[in-house]
Amino acid sequence: MFIVKIGVLSLVAVCLSYCSGRTNAAGEKLSCRSMQVEGGYGYVVVYGADTLIYQPYIPAIGEKTAFTSEEDALKIGTLVCRKLAEKQPPTVSREEIVENLPSMRLPAAGR
Repeated sequence: MFIVKIGVLSLVAVCLSYCSGRTNAAGEKLSCRSMQVEGGYGYVVVYGADTLIYQPYIPAIGEKTAFTSEEDALKIGTLVCRKLAEKQPPTVSREEIVENLPSMRLPAAGR
């Protein structure tokens, strides 16, 4: 478990250093895109041609559930993208999901 945490922290550090508001040689910037997945939608955060985050499920809810709409996936993906641009960790809490998607019914916490 400790090794997994170190790996995740390393990935976040690389993402943050890579996405420090710079553009690549082609002038491309950090962006978020929706994607259709089995059962709904997810999102990807890209920097130029590089995929930084591939998120096929709603984060922070404790189960593998896709977003029901493209708009919902983009709301959370845009939040993650903004955090990266502001040099914050790209994590999303359950509270942020509820705050940004108030009509979404989430499973009970702690499952």
